[in-house]
Amino acid sequence: MTSRRSRSSATRRTRGKRSHVASMLGVPVPLVLVAFILAALLGVQLTVALEQSTASRSRAVSSSVDTGTGAGKNSSGLPVVNETALGTEVQRLVDAGMIVPPTTFDATTCLRSQGIPESILIMEEVAWNADETPGWLLVYGPMDRETLRANGGTVSALVVTPECGSPDSDAADPDQMRLWSGEVMIGSL
Repeated sequence: MTSRRSRSSATRRTRGKRSHVASMLGVPVPLVLVAFILAALLGVQLTVALEQSTASRSRAVSSSVDTGTGAGKNSSGLPVVNETALGTEVQRLVDAGMIVPPTTFDATTCLRSQGIPESILIMEEVAWNADETPGWLLVYGPMDRETLRANGGTVSALVVTPECGSPDSDAADPDQMRLWSGEVMIGSL
């Protein structure tokens, strides 16, 4: 009889330990394991989604910058710019850091005719708006290009017709040559 009692009390102790071990802080262990597995799966899913969204964004940027007829360019290879895309185009120009010297456009005379005393930081031939009016995007300001690339900041931008600054435009109203004028915020590299 004592052996039966000792066995049953040993069995109760083992069951008590199991029920104590089978829960962590009052939560059953299987439920804790399921929660960890779900959290891990959610983390993997979020990681994959972040990688895909970042990869697609970098592909879109590189295609418009690297190719001559990428997104946002017309059949001549000129970027088609409007008010909403102007900031992105100016940022791209500052990041690229290159100036293509114009052959038929006098940017300095154009700025003077517009009453702007600052010097040009960067410029590009563009097609303006949906009707793709030929023009030049002039970015100017009080700082140099390297400072702008390093620190970012606000620069002025002007979109003008190709006739701006030509000898024939001296008698013309400067407002007729201006397609858009304003400021653009640039981020640092």
